[in-house]
Amino acid sequence: PGRFDRQIAIDNPDVKARADIFRVHLRPLRLASSVSPSELADRLARLTPGFSGADVANVCNEAALVAARDDAAAVDSTHFERAIERVIGGLERQSRVLSRGERRAIAFHEAGHAVVA
Repeated sequence: PGRFDRQIAIDNPDVKARADIFRVHLRPLRLASSVSPSELADRLARLTPGFSGADVANVCNEAALVAARDDAAAVDSTHFERAIERVIGGLERQSRVLSRGERRAIAFHEAGHAVVA
C-alpha cells in the first residue's frame, strides 16, 4: 500500500531537538539529586552528535541498565557517559581470543558461504 516512487529524507535531529528528546526519555528515570534534568539533557545532546531519536532512547535505557549493574539508587552523569560509549562502540569484548567452540561455529558459517557461492 502507498506509493513507492516517493521518498522523503528525514535528517537526524540537531542539538536542540536531541535535547528535547532527552528530556522526554529522562522523565521516567530516577536521576541523582545532584543532576538537573534540563542541564543533563543539554549536556547529553552536545555529547551525541549525529544520534537519531532511537539512539537517544537507547542511551537512556542503557544508562539505567548501567546504574542497575552498579547497584546505584539513581542514574547519574557517569552512567550516561558509559552508556554513550556502549551505544557508539557496542558490547565490549572481554578477549579477542576465540574459544574452540567459537572457532568451530565460525568455520561452519564460513563454509556455508563457500557452499552457496
